[in-house]
Amino acid sequence: MSAIHTESNATIPIAVPVRATALLGNHPQAARRPNVDFTGRRIHFMGAGGIGVSALMELCASRGALVSGCDCSDKGQVPALRARGIAIDASHCASHAETCDELVYSAAVPKTHPEVQHALKLERETTTRMRMLGKIADGTRAVCVTGAHGKTTTTWLIARTLIAARRNPSVLVGGVVKELGGNVRTGQGEEFVAEVDESDNRLSEVVPSIPVLTNIDNDHLDNYGSIDNIESALCRFLSSTDVSDPRAVLVGCGDDPRVRRVLLQARTATRLPAITYGFKGNCDLRAINLRSSTGTQEDCAGWVFDVLGPFGLWVDVNLPMPGEHNILNALAAISVAWHLGISQDCVRSALSGIERVGRRFEIKGTVRGVRVVDDYGHHPTEIRATIAAARQNARGRVGMIFQPHRYTRTASLMQDFASCFAAADALFLMPIYAASEAPIPGVDHGSLARAITLYGKPVQVCIAADRNEAVNMAAAWAKSGDTILTQGAGDVTRAGDELVSRL
Repeated sequence: MSAIHTESNATIPIAVPVRATALLGNHPQAARRPNVDFTGRRIHFMGAGGIGVSALMELCASRGALVSGCDCSDKGQVPALRARGIAIDASHCASHAETCDELVYSAAVPKTHPEVQHALKLERETTTRMRMLGKIADGTRAVCVTGAHGKTTTTWLIARTLIAARRNPSVLVGGVVKELGGNVRTGQGEEFVAEVDESDNRLSEVVPSIPVLTNIDNDHLDNYGSIDNIESALCRFLSSTDVSDPRAVLVGCGDDPRVRRVLLQARTATRLPAITYGFKGNCDLRAINLRSSTGTQEDCAGWVFDVLGPFGLWVDVNLPMPGEHNILNALAAISVAWHLGISQDCVRSALSGIERVGRRFEIKGTVRGVRVVDDYGHHPTEIRATIAAARQNARGRVGMIFQPHRYTRTASLMQDFASCFAAADALFLMPIYAASEAPIPGVDHGSLARAITLYGKPVQVCIAADRNEAVNMAAAWAKSGDTILTQGAGDVTRAGDELVSRL
């Protein structure tokens, strides 16, 4: 028997789940199969260049749908989709609605958009991106990974473990994976491993069989209003778990008090077993004896650790990813794999040979002894974790080119941003990436620089007029042994390759 500790320090028991075979009992169960038939259905996707929408297009096409798409540019995933023979228009047009049965639009597209309005006028079905994900997942064993941080890496860790176990899952990851040749995999197995983005407050449109909750943090407040509202939405999501699936289970990071509270409430609502993982002693699966593995300036050290759980002790688990946060991500994958009856040897092999997802501490190169690493993290919690990962085997100083993402996030988390760079030696600040938002008076990278300076860290803060100037500043600052991070969710991703070339 394990326990959840609430903020009031009361101890509430959570039953440790039995193995999957025991959950199935001695009675044969119907196989999990998709419920929605897309054969011959003409589906048009707006925002096709996005990493999430493009994956949905490929999954629908693999099930027989006739897909097409449009975006406002030829960038993002558009070239990859065209290479697969999918028609993509590099502009939005209301006439797209005339040749489809269903129009799918992303959170970036308002329902007042002329293309959506024309589809409604023609009585075509209009579907949100998240609702389409729910349709694809319907009937499968949907392993849905959500939470503020770590979703993408956790999704890939789980997916690779299931692939290694020959369960042939379908997969949707929120980043490019070299092994997949993209971010999507179409399989014939019962499991569908999907990253489920909570940002636009539409979690209710997807029903999981195995929800995995990584953590809860104060992000996307423009859509939720408060962290309490985020917690409530996540609680509803876990409580909606498909109890008809004999292998349904709730999984979450037990080190996070809010996650533990959500697990307790969802377990009460569903009467399903729950698995907690983390570093703390009250978790069902716990990482202990952490040791940094050997690594070079080029490939970066990872971890060797032991895992203590209901299955006993697994010694010397190898994970070639830096940062303690990635150990938590690996524990989530181990929790799901153990519950599904995947062998220890298979799990170990899958984790030890895994490659990182693109833009998740992706090493762009080492030039003249300077290591350049690109990372997608754009929330203060993620930035702290990335700097800590860089410090894990840094020979010299750590600098960062950072591009704030959205005016609303910068404004609401200004004080958190002011302190999250404290472990860096230098910061080169790019202007805020608007992501379609209107500017907020008094909120810019200059005001952020002032807040960081008032906090007193890092030692050097430089304000750049644009990405090119930030790259030049970082190149002039760097010397052999240093690590420079290019950090953020906007076009700062191009800075990594540019810095390698400049060096």
